[in-house]
Parts: sequence; structure tokens; C-alpha cells
Amino acid sequence: MEHIDAYKEELLIEVDEIKKLMDLSSSLFNIRTAFVYSIDDEQYTNEIAGNNGDYQNYCRIIQKELKHRCIACDRNKFKEANRTREPVLYRCYNGLYEMFLPLYIENTLTGYLHFGQVRGEHDFKTIATECSLHEHSDIEALERSYNSMEVINKEKLILISELFQKFSDIILKNKLIELKQAKPEYYLKKYVEENLDKPIDVHSASDSVGRSPSFVTHKFKIIYGKTFHEYLNNARIERAKKLLKKYTIDETFQQCGFNNRYHFSKVFKKLAGITPHEFQLIIDQ
Repeated sequence: MEHIDAYKEELLIEVDEIKKLMDLSSSLFNIRTAFVYSIDDEQYTNEIAGNNGDYQNYCRIIQKELKHRCIACDRNKFKEANRTREPVLYRCYNGLYEMFLPLYIENTLTGYLHFGQVRGEHDFKTIATECSLHEHSDIEALERSYNSMEVINKEKLILISELFQKFSDIILKNKLIELKQAKPEYYLKKYVEENLDKPIDVHSASDSVGRSPSFVTHKFKIIYGKTFHEYLNNARIERAKKLLKKYTIDETFQQCGFNNRYHFSKVFKKLAGITPHEFQLIIDQ
């Protein structure tokens, strides 16, 4: 997982996986797609774009003289999407369709899934009038570029918007984006929870958060009232109690990170007061 600074916290992004989603949607619909993040002063400063990531020629011409309108439009739609926490599909100030879908983790905005620079069904004269494009000095170039763009109707845009909502579910469910918490003890605990079936120790845990083994030991003693080793064994035995309800003792100790059955039984009896076999006899009654 790539570490990327965003907002006041560190955003952890599976860049390759998100890029695959953006490439797929970009190629399917021949539109510009991206995950945009690092929102600063209501503008985004970073993005992971699909393989049609370049600006439309129409937008390049627009931005030579009317870029301020693009910035203002994005700013307003960021606010709207942030306020409603819903995807915002709209026609931009210069006549093309865009969408911003905000992604939240624990009430923290991490960025937006975006597609845009899409021509709708309106003809250029209608767009030029409604969007005041005659302010631009090269209206003829704008018209040629607009007319050369592929038309995507509103119904299809709505379907693409729904697809992006599915993408957001995939991204969040599979933790392709995560917020790195400020306190390393959060990640120490998370590391233990996610690796109970592996032969981890204080050294591998300290490596996972980029701290020294003494730091890990000290933090655990202060916060949890026990050493890292004691915390790890307690977590393993609590997991073992759940597994013993449907697995054998041999199957259980292997899924709890113990090297052998003897050591597992010894630690289990020390912490639970009974052997694993006695525990199974109790729960079977």
C-alpha cells in the first residue's frame, strides 16, 4: 500500500488497484475518470486518473481564457457533494457533464471519485448561449471541438454514476484507501488483530510501525497494562476460544499462531484456567 500525504492525516492508497478501476471505466465509456484527493482550499491537488486522463481539447481551449469558471464550478460542487455526502452529477459552467462522488472513512473526507468532460445531447448553439461562451475569443474553435466530441445521453450518465457508487463500495470494503491514525499504538493493535495466525513477535510488530521494540513494549505496558507478549497471548487465546467451538485442537492452535500443540495447551490453561480439551467438553454440554 502506497503512503500518500493528504489532508492533516496520512492517506494510504492502493494506487494500482484504484488505477485499474479508473482505467476500466475510462476505456469502457471513453471518458475522463479519476480519484481526486488532497483537497486544499476547495481544490484538489492530486489524482489517480484513468487512461483517458488528459483534458478534452474543448477544455484546453476553455481554460486558456475561462479557467476561473472551471475552478469555481469544482469548488461549488465539492461543497455540495461534501454537504450531501451523495454523488453530484451536473453540467459544468462550460457545458460539459461531470460527477463528483465523495468517499468518507469514519466521517473523514478522503477524496472524490470523478468522471467528467462529457458532452451531452445539447447542440453547441444552445450550450454557447446558456453558458455565455461568447465571452471566449475563439468561439469557432470551441464549436469545432465540441461538435467532434462523442455524445453520451443523460440516462447513460446516470448509469455510469451508479457504477461509480459500486466502485466506492469496493474501494472502502476492500480498504483500498485507509487513513493512517496519528497514534502508532492503534496500528500496533491492528497489526496483532490481523496477524494472530502468524508467528509474530515484538520485533515484527515494531517493524510494522517503524518504531523500536522497546517503544512497542513501553506503549503496550502503559496503554493496556501488559507487555506486548502478554497482550498477544491473550488475543490468541480469545480467538482460540471461538475456534474451539467448531474446530479440533490441532486445527485451532495452527490458526492462532502457536508452533505446537503443547505450547498452545500450556498458554491456554494459564490464561483460561482449563485445558483446551476441558474447554471443549464444557461448551459441548
